[in-house]
Amino acid sequence: MLHPFNSARSFRLIHGFIVSSLRQITGQRALLLILLAWFAAAEAKTPDIRILIDVSGSMRQTDPKNLRIPALQLVNELLPVGAKAGVWLFAEKTEVLAPPGNVDDKWKAKTRSRLDRIHSRGLFTDIERAIATATLGWEAPDEAYDRHLVLLTDGLVDVSKQQEKSTASRERIISNQLIKLQNARIRVDTIALSDNVDKDLLKTLAEQTNGWQETAKDADSLQRVFLHMLEQTAAPTTVPIQGNKFGIDDGVSEFTLLAFHDADVGTTLIDPDGNKISARQMAPGVVWRAEAGHDLITIANPKPGEWYLQGVSDPDNRVVVITDLGIEVGELANRVSAGTALRVETWLTDHRQPVTRPDLLKLLSATVTRTATGTQENAAPAQPKIAMEEVGEMPETREVVDAPKTLEAAPPPSNEVEMALDSKTGRFQAALSTNNLAPGDYQLECVIDGGTFKRQAVRHFKVSGPPISVEYKQRPPSEEFPAHNIEVTLNAEADLVDPKSLGGYLLLKDPKDKTSVLELKGTQKLPIGFRFPALQPGSYELSGKVFARTPSGEPIVFKPETGHFDFEFEAPPTAEKKEPSDFSWLDLSIVLAGGNVILALFIGPTLWFLKQPKKTSKKAAKTKDKKQ
Repeated sequence: MLHPFNSARSFRLIHGFIVSSLRQITGQRALLLILLAWFAAAEAKTPDIRILIDVSGSMRQTDPKNLRIPALQLVNELLPVGAKAGVWLFAEKTEVLAPPGNVDDKWKAKTRSRLDRIHSRGLFTDIERAIATATLGWEAPDEAYDRHLVLLTDGLVDVSKQQEKSTASRERIISNQLIKLQNARIRVDTIALSDNVDKDLLKTLAEQTNGWQETAKDADSLQRVFLHMLEQTAAPTTVPIQGNKFGIDDGVSEFTLLAFHDADVGTTLIDPDGNKISARQMAPGVVWRAEAGHDLITIANPKPGEWYLQGVSDPDNRVVVITDLGIEVGELANRVSAGTALRVETWLTDHRQPVTRPDLLKLLSATVTRTATGTQENAAPAQPKIAMEEVGEMPETREVVDAPKTLEAAPPPSNEVEMALDSKTGRFQAALSTNNLAPGDYQLECVIDGGTFKRQAVRHFKVSGPPISVEYKQRPPSEEFPAHNIEVTLNAEADLVDPKSLGGYLLLKDPKDKTSVLELKGTQKLPIGFRFPALQPGSYELSGKVFARTPSGEPIVFKPETGHFDFEFEAPPTAEKKEPSDFSWLDLSIVLAGGNVILALFIGPTLWFLKQPKKTSKKAAKTKDKKQ
């Protein structure tokens, strides 16, 4: 167990929180900040990142300004101290730029001094050799480390002028080498930097190792791409920025501000006392690194309080802090299908160990906020063609005049969600709905609020099209099915959906606004088909909702698009209905009189018959008395 006073930084952290607590809060909140470090728990895995940078000749066209240098500079400055990292350059051969080691000030300074070695003079692109070189020593899995291999390239596997040799090398990557990566539990995170890249290869490496995929539309976007990649591999602890303002507490010994900006817009910081800091107006303890497209400002021993950033308000701006009081986020799925719940888990740490005391945890609160990163697709990807089997007549449906309100679509979820504390694990948890999310990239911001401090961790995930599809087709009469009808086909991806778990309903509203409900049930075989007959001409509306589970038990909710159909045909002949005549009291009197006569004719004999048994019974009784 780490003792709270085993370093000067820890002493300053606890002392600072005690002072600020006594100034701002009383009671249990003061107790929280005084006792934060008195606990014991297992440490989180240490990030271990190895980065491969393509330096082949094609980079002269793809990255003419060599923006790989400031992009890697950003990663170097924001890598959390305590992680492990290494960097290699590759083309026809692979050379080390920064040997793998523990990330500290010395490692960062050495890497910083070598970044100008990144070039674009290579003859080939030997990805197989690069992977083999960078993963030396990673042959067996190690539960103490979270291993990531980051691969940046703009081309194809190219090892020789003889195409068959390059083809053979590619095949070895996706067979033998991929198996080794999986066995060593190495996640391959890929960055594509051109349209000529082998997208299928990068996709296979990332998806088969649960890695992260990024595509840089051009070299200018490399900095943001590397930031997102860093947050997926070795995310630093940050504090949230709201309205270009951020709070620094006593427990922060240093912060680095990443501020993106346009070429003609400068960055200025204003400290809690109102003093301005800029590239031209420096202050003691400030290191200002101005790069193409962004500034990196590092301030040691910052003054506690509210800081203000004058400059561009950008969603990728970050304030990375060095502090003993941090935040961790549980493992997230990098890609989820629309309709699948995304489970998020976060917890507070001290010296990278979870805070577990219940009396302290109950004084914390946590939220998770989901935002789109601007790369959503306009529409879901086209579903594969469905090989329709023969479908019989529509199963029996229930007809209702008004569909139950419980079947209506739920309102879209709020972007910010309060996370619930699990008292057993000491972690905050939430399940985020993806029902209404378009396919694309999204960002999660987990924030733990302790009253006098905030800690933030950022993660990313991708939403793909739903693994369930519902297809509608309007059909004319045929020999097999003589009525006009709507053909419905329900299908699902076998490896993502358990067909036995399928359920839900389809609603058909006819031209008279009557609704028929067809309940869906689990099946052994997919696809399954139905036909809704259109018995009357006019407009029909078909909607519904499908529920299912993944093979691992995660819930899926899918709401297909509403289908609209117009049928034009002659209505079938129906029997004429006799119009009711005008009301007549005379007719009513005749009916009532006739009814009374009939009633009397029926009741009279009935009463006579019922009385006969009683008389017979009396006579029998008298006879019996005489005999006695």
